[in-house]
Amino acid sequence: MKITPEIIQEVIDNKDIFVEFQPIYSLNTKKIIGLEALARGDYHGEIVSPYFLFSYAKQNGSILETDRLCREKAMSAFAKEKSAPTLFVNFETSVLNDVVPGNGEILKTAAENHIPPESIVIELNESRVKDSYDLMMFVDFYRSKGFLIALDNVSTGLDTMNRIMLINPDIIKIDRAIISNIESNTYNQEVFKSIINTAKQIGAMTVAEGVETVDEVITCMLMGVDYFQGFYFSRPEQFNYLFSNEARLKLEDAAVRLNLSIKNNPTVVNVQIETYKRIIYDLINTLMCTAKNDYDSVLLNYVTEHKEIECVFLIDEKGFQITDTVMAEGSEILPGYMPAIRGVNHDIKNYFYAIKEQIEDPFISGWYISSATGKSCKTISSHFYTEDKKLIVVCIDLKRR
Repeated sequence: MKITPEIIQEVIDNKDIFVEFQPIYSLNTKKIIGLEALARGDYHGEIVSPYFLFSYAKQNGSILETDRLCREKAMSAFAKEKSAPTLFVNFETSVLNDVVPGNGEILKTAAENHIPPESIVIELNESRVKDSYDLMMFVDFYRSKGFLIALDNVSTGLDTMNRIMLINPDIIKIDRAIISNIESNTYNQEVFKSIINTAKQIGAMTVAEGVETVDEVITCMLMGVDYFQGFYFSRPEQFNYLFSNEARLKLEDAAVRLNLSIKNNPTVVNVQIETYKRIIYDLINTLMCTAKNDYDSVLLNYVTEHKEIECVFLIDEKGFQITDTVMAEGSEILPGYMPAIRGVNHDIKNYFYAIKEQIEDPFISGWYISSATGKSCKTISSHFYTEDKKLIVVCIDLKRR
């Protein structure tokens, strides 16, 4: 069917809009945590894509009416499904250029459908508003009413990062352009890591949008993303398909495939190595600005903040341990094992020798049984120099999950 302005106008005039929902998944809990509502036009049984709907609406000045209509349809459909989780609804931020921000239309629609604000995430496309002040007013109003705020289609650029810090979103949805082939695209990996790190700094959750392959899922997961959305798991569907046994089994199957791929995929190994490097280099950067007398307290803080770490200790250039073995709180030590104490010599240990002789830096061991706890661990080591040019080797033992 050829889409014409007349067809689109008839769809809008007759309010012939229906809604499909695409789930957003947590791989950790193996559950659907939210549904994004996606509106489509219905012209005598033929589907009119939202692209044509909104492109036409912008041209003829009916964008505000169309945006509200789609949102009303989404909330009405969502309200009928009592078992559904959080609803993600899109908001066309370009309308803020023509209306008073925070006029309460979304709040009113939610109340009419008996949906609590806490169950709704308002998705904003960060590139479609001219006035940042209007956007802040809109966000502040709806956040004060209990709605969650998500930034959609987040990708690269200084403007994007500035908008993230300005809005302080609850959820950041990372654009498909970054996710595509991320397992083999080092540039995309760096951009992805930057977004993830920013999200962690402001306490936002992250969603990898548009995942289409298991390799994309694995790579994003290892780099710290929280949730996933995309064709790999599920295409947009109506409610009678979303919660079928087939959908639940597909999620379980995806989790199994992820576990297998983590063990066998060489791409994953490369991504994991980068994760290990960040763990030890972040600690080294802190230690380089720390007085010697404060090393132990810095190590304790770092272990406390990083739950994946079992213990940390420092060694001098002769192989002698110069700090306590700082353990994670509540670490289990099996009978017959004991963490090394200050003064123990490590000069024949591979994690010291490899660094001192510049054989491998950082050094990353395989999994082995720790002499400190009797449990499986992996050691990462690297180095820095003190102000008086003395070599210090930093050693981190990671837990095996």
